[in-house]
Amino acid sequence: MAKAKKIDKDMGFRLKKARLDQKLTYDELSEMSGVSSRYIKEIENHGNIPSLEKLGQLIRALHISADPFFYPAAPTDNLDYQRLLVYLSQCTEEQITTILAIVEAYLRTYNKPTN
Repeated sequence: MAKAKKIDKDMGFRLKKARLDQKLTYDELSEMSGVSSRYIKEIENHGNIPSLEKLGQLIRALHISADPFFYPAAPTDNLDYQRLLVYLSQCTEEQITTILAIVEAYLRTYNKPTN
């Protein structure tokens, strides 16, 4: 008896969105991740569920958080937000302090109350 193929269209959509947001081709992502471009197409377009190893390779290559793949009910589904969290996790304490100061200055400048 043939084994049923597991499908997850949402996973494929998340990976495709991250790839397109970064303006990567299938071949470029394949080279970066070590996952074949044909397999990436199967995941993105047909919802094939990759092994944990392959999923990890793709997540690391795209610099996105793994949380939405394992905790789909997470409060934020924004992939840019998830990518930012990944980048922040790679920063030193000094870099985090600098980034925080920049963000606070930006918000003070662009969120001035209107009277």
